[in-house]
Amino acid sequence: MNEVSRLYPAAIIRYRDGTVTQISMEWFDKMANEDVELLHYAICFHYKDEEREPISFAYGTKEELEEGITSLVEQLDL
Repeated sequence: MNEVSRLYPAAIIRYRDGTVTQISMEWFDKMANEDVELLHYAICFHYKDEEREPISFAYGTKEELEEGITSLVEQLDL
């Protein structure tokens, strides 16, 4: 974890124009409408070394995401 600069949950969406991006869970829960399609949820990791590509772990449902977060917290002993 010493190499990670940011770690967060996100919703991965596609806009009507085809653009795919990650957004905060709060934005998705409050603002999502027919202009966006939820592709999946994810836990996203960004590294301190910016040359290293960020990674994410995808989850099909919010419940699966929450289970993934719980598992991560248990493994990190937080």
